[in-house]
Amino acid sequence: MANWHDSVFFGLHFDQHAGAQDTILGRDLTREHLRERLARTKPDWVQCDCKGHPGYTSWPTRVGSTSPGVVHDSLRIYRDVTRELHLPLVMHYSGVWDSRAIELHPDWAAIDAEGKASPNSTCRLSAYRDELLIPQMIELVEEYDVDGFWVDGENWASAPCWCPRCEAEFTKRSGRRAVPLKAEHAHWDEWLAFHRDLFVEHVAAYAEAVHRAKPACTVCSNWMYTVRQPDAVKAPVDYLSGDYDWIWGADRAAVEARVLDGRLASGGKLHWDLMAWGFIKTDGHTGGLPWCTKTVTHLCAEVAEVVALGGAVAIYDTPQRSGWLTDWHMDIFGEVGAFCRARREWCHQSTSRSEAAILHLADSFYAGNDPLFNYGAAGQPLEGALHALLETQHSTDILTEEGALAGLERYRLVVVPEQARVSAELRAALEAYARGGGQVLISGTHLAAEWSDLLGVTAGEALPDGLCLAADDGAVPVGGAWLAVAPKAGTEIVAYALDGQEPDHNHTEKVVVTRRAVGKGSITAVHGPIFRHYFLTHYPLLRRFLGKLVDDLAIPWTVRVSAPPRLEVIVREKAGHLVISLLNRGAAEMTMPRRVIVEELAPVTGIRVRVRTAAAPEVVHCVPETAGLAWRHEGGELIIDVPRVDIHTVLAVPGLASKEAAQP
Repeated sequence: MANWHDSVFFGLHFDQHAGAQDTILGRDLTREHLRERLARTKPDWVQCDCKGHPGYTSWPTRVGSTSPGVVHDSLRIYRDVTRELHLPLVMHYSGVWDSRAIELHPDWAAIDAEGKASPNSTCRLSAYRDELLIPQMIELVEEYDVDGFWVDGENWASAPCWCPRCEAEFTKRSGRRAVPLKAEHAHWDEWLAFHRDLFVEHVAAYAEAVHRAKPACTVCSNWMYTVRQPDAVKAPVDYLSGDYDWIWGADRAAVEARVLDGRLASGGKLHWDLMAWGFIKTDGHTGGLPWCTKTVTHLCAEVAEVVALGGAVAIYDTPQRSGWLTDWHMDIFGEVGAFCRARREWCHQSTSRSEAAILHLADSFYAGNDPLFNYGAAGQPLEGALHALLETQHSTDILTEEGALAGLERYRLVVVPEQARVSAELRAALEAYARGGGQVLISGTHLAAEWSDLLGVTAGEALPDGLCLAADDGAVPVGGAWLAVAPKAGTEIVAYALDGQEPDHNHTEKVVVTRRAVGKGSITAVHGPIFRHYFLTHYPLLRRFLGKLVDDLAIPWTVRVSAPPRLEVIVREKAGHLVISLLNRGAAEMTMPRRVIVEELAPVTGIRVRVRTAAAPEVVHCVPETAGLAWRHEGGELIIDVPRVDIHTVLAVPGLASKEAAQP
């Protein structure tokens, strides 16, 4: 059956999280008002509120608790208008998080290791799903004929539960009578994996129930199978999605979109979208300062990352408590929608042609994240590696283990950033990839002990925090635990540790970076947490050090770009064209914790793009049209001079798609 989400591109999301204190929900919403707002912004689909985290519904439910503030049934108005405009209508429904359900049914609460009941998060083995969640979803399908569910408060709201039900089920499945209480206890990893399995079973149960009631109704669990859940896809969801951070949103979009797109690039079937918050504030998500709507420039810079990577995009706004949609907000969203649609032809559902990839492995992530599915510090090496590659103009994908095993050969460079748990199967695949001519860049203090033979090193002494690395004509300090290693015969020394910032004066004989030829390729090993440190600092000299590590591999990249670090390059293909997105990730004004709204972007100027190709194309398409764009073909390269990039410029070159795909 056709999935409506496969063909949409720009959406709007409205949620209100109805509560016990509301008094005017839906009072000012009319069909005429909603029709005018949607006609102006031209979304391809609409998501609206039905039940938020407080657990009260904004429709008159027969199951559970309707907010006492419902004046008019706004959901009926949304359904009537979206049907008239032929738009899919999706429900924003809070799943795991339901404070009202726990208030009424204390036995449904998740219990922490100290025996304390959560006021918000429900237990996966309680009756909550079967007695409230699924019946409410079926009611929405039957009464409103909704087209989908975007289920919020899900994996990120989940936590281990020590209630008698969960402890008994763990014993039943594992055969272990002792239940661990903390990470230091035996079988902790198994205990967490058990709860992650329960979460997947929870999503599968309600997805199957919805599909039985209405096969065409889609189900999406917010943030499932993203950075925070890098497992193989098992739940029968219909697409993947997440609402990225309200602040510094483009940074979150850059990593999340690549994980989602990487699943498609590796043979997955689920299309995806990401949602930008339309508003922002400076004192944290739960602080007391009021929210402020973002500018057109700010939102365009955030959604450009998603558009360039082939995904669909939505914008999140909150109606007034009366249901009224603020007029000038719609003007902003309409402009952002027009910005997106101008790039749709070349970008939407394009296919990656990146020649660099970073591995994001579930076992390694779950060993250090905030259980069950939250980031903690576990994703920092991944994001540090991504930033280092993007800021040196390397179009880069992110692959889960499943994706890596399906297609390392598509890439010229594979980065394994401080991944402490690599399966034997993937390790063999990386070795085979290198032997076939691929280049591997791997990092971490654990390497000498776990990869000794392949890297050609033996472990030496642990080095004190604060060593330095020579970079350009200076040196950069790096933090964390590093290890000196002894290279074996055939292993090249790439870098020594410095015990100060004067390269000649502070040189030591302690080797911290090595390279070993493996077949036709090589493996470069950094014996310390260099990518985590880059994430935490973004020191320019450290970026140059990492850039030189890659440059020294002499990889014959298909696309090379000369530009400052704030220009990001994304290389894709679509309809027989090589599609090169150039994104301006800078800002014209100061950015700091108390200045977070982007009013203007200083253009990036003087950009040169080089594309390796035997013949000159007849045309180079450019969106938006750029005055002064010039291109020529010489010496086996197409050279394109782009005078400026304001936010997002797309170059599309015919005849350079898959036939010239990367080979190590």
